[in-house]
Amino acid sequence: MPRLARDEGIVLATQDFAETDCIVTLLTATRGKLPLLAKGARRLTTPFGAILDPLNRVEVIYYKRQGLRLLREASLVEHLPALRGDLERLEMALAGVRLAARLVAEGEESSGPYKALLDLLRELAQGLPLRTGWLAYVLKMLHAVGHQPHLTGCVRCGAGEELTWSPERGGLLCRRCGGRGEGLPAPLWRSLAALQRLPLAHSARVRMRAEHVDQATVLLEAFADYQMRR
Repeated sequence: MPRLARDEGIVLATQDFAETDCIVTLLTATRGKLPLLAKGARRLTTPFGAILDPLNRVEVIYYKRQGLRLLREASLVEHLPALRGDLERLEMALAGVRLAARLVAEGEESSGPYKALLDLLRELAQGLPLRTGWLAYVLKMLHAVGHQPHLTGCVRCGAGEELTWSPERGGLLCRRCGGRGEGLPAPLWRSLAALQRLPLAHSARVRMRAEHVDQATVLLEAFADYQMRR
């Protein structure tokens, strides 16, 4: 007889399965990504309603069994309607969910990534600045999964001049230590270091030029992509 288990998580995604079912994937603090089979979830009379919509925080009871776990009950813990009324904030929230889904594996302790994503959703609903807020979130999520980029001088010698970006070496790398490519302006990497250090809710304190935000976004995406390929 399969055993029952209870958990809480943020809905990352749902995927159609069979004719009336779906697979719902949660991000949990204790088990990382948790995929569950929700029988009948696509019927008009489903007991789950909109509870399993992405971005919702839910409590679930499910059967632990071989293969895909079977969802028995789901209840809504937290819903943030302010996100759904603002297209830009909704898009950023969904991008945050996708990043978490890429970086977190199934079956591993994930309290750090869970907190980072929950903080993002709550702060977005409270008016988090979108562009620097996104950079701060990516940095928090990378730190939570153990891939924090080095942002306080050269990763090898500590120098603060002639710095370039090296995902392979873990962050900033000066030219004397083998750094290549375009040099990074000091205000850019110092701003990233501040965003890395400050709580997400305080990211508005960091002022960045628009071109530096654009460049930093590309750099962090390249860093995250490299970590995923390792």
